[in-house]
Formats: sequence, C-alpha cells, structure tokens
Amino acid sequence: MATNVGDLLRRTQGLWEFIEDGGEGAKRLSELQRELVDAQMRETSLIQENAALKQTIADYEKFDIERQHYTRQQKPSGAWVVQVRPGEEFEANVEKGVEFCAHCFQKRELSILQPVEKTRSANIYLRCNTCGSEFMGDKPQGSFAEFC
Repeated sequence: MATNVGDLLRRTQGLWEFIEDGGEGAKRLSELQRELVDAQMRETSLIQENAALKQTIADYEKFDIERQHYTRQQKPSGAWVVQVRPGEEFEANVEKGVEFCAHCFQKRELSILQPVEKTRSANIYLRCNTCGSEFMGDKPQGSFAEFC
C-alpha cells in the first residue's frame, strides 16, 4: 500500500498523546517528524522538477515535428539561414520570406534575422539578436553600379 509523506506526517501527530513529554519516545518522534517534513519538501521539489522536465520533452518533441517544415538556404555570401519550406503551411504562423538564424535553429530556437545598416557598404547585413551572429545577406536590388 503506497502512502505519501504527508499521510505519514499526519499519523505522527496522533502519536503525541501516547508518548511521555521529554522522554526518549518524544525525542524520536520529534526527529521522525523533522525527517518526514524534509522528505515532504524533497518530494514536492521532485514533483515540480518532473513536471518541468516533462514540459521540456514536450517542447523538444513539438519542435522536432515542426522542424520538417523548414529548410536551409545559402545566401550569396555563403552564410546559411533557415526558412519555411516553399508551399508549407502549418500552425507556426510564420510569414513567407522570414529568415531565421541557422545557429539558433540548431538549439531549437526560432530567432528572426534582422537587417542592420553598415556604413560604406552596398550589401545588406543580417543580425541575430539572440546569439549575436552577423553576416552579409543579399545584395540590394538595383545597386548604384548598375545605373552607371
């Protein structure tokens, strides 16, 4: 018969009426109650940790399922980004053309790459605000050199 720590602690409360105050039995009962309280605190902590681990596993499993909807794409600079596969629709509500950091994607994080302005450069640079990666993206359409 499985009994939890809380039930055992309640049972020890009823023993006080049968034990002489200040005697050896009282000391042992007091020690037993302290140990049961400690065990109850550890049990509560383990239950919370177990719930958190179950949620982490569920998140990993969900990401692994959603991962199939993404593909890697190499930019002209040689850098890799992650995008939703063309023609794919699923629950993530990701707009077409949004590019994600490949480094963060490997860590099961979706971090949208943001354009950054570089002075004296005709190229577009992309930055991941999560991991700090920065690389050259595509060249802008219709650069100055094409008009000369």
